[in-house]
Amino acid sequence: MVDKTLISTAIRENVWFQGMPEDMLDRLVAMASIKTLADGAYLYAKNEEADGIYAVLAGAIVAGGCSENGKRAVYAVLEPGSWVGEASMFDRRPRVSDAIAKGETKILFIPRVKFQQLLDERPQLYKYFIGILCEHYRQASRLVEASMMRSVTERLALRLLDLTARYDFSCQDGKPASVKVSQEELSLMAGTTRQRINQELKSWEKHGWIEVSYGYVTILDRAALEGLLTLI
Repeated sequence: MVDKTLISTAIRENVWFQGMPEDMLDRLVAMASIKTLADGAYLYAKNEEADGIYAVLAGAIVAGGCSENGKRAVYAVLEPGSWVGEASMFDRRPRVSDAIAKGETKILFIPRVKFQQLLDERPQLYKYFIGILCEHYRQASRLVEASMMRSVTERLALRLLDLTARYDFSCQDGKPASVKVSQEELSLMAGTTRQRINQELKSWEKHGWIEVSYGYVTILDRAALEGLLTLI
């Protein structure tokens, strides 16, 4: 009962599903279950066949990859409210990245077969997931642009802005957005060294734009970070 209450809240309060018919929400809740992953456990690995679609309930999922020579890259840190693995559900191709738990992580899981059956019965469900696909596409496009055209300072600012993009600042009563991310992860996301990340964060903290605590970065002045970006 506790799990179903948590699942119902997560689905019904998700920003992407506002306006979804009640019977469709009921179906999603009924077919979902909860998984718990230990820190460092794989939700799935690159090139695996998709078994379903996921949403982060607690903790975080790090999406990334590793080259043959062992070089790692972090594409995103997905926090509670984020959906994961939707692309493979729609194109029916293998996973495009690794997805690894950051800390103990609770995941909502909807099996592929049941999800596909609901899509076949209620094709209007697609429109509620298109927004998720589009948001992930935009983030991927910004990542490519950043790697090719932006300075380290801009890349770091852009990654922090992306990580906190899900916060609605107009409805937070002035509460700053805080994201759970390490300097090592930020260095992998921005394509630079941890030392350089540390220098940038310390500078921004002195300006009062951010606050850094162990494992967290809090955005105090989003406009200041946006002002660092020279490209639209």
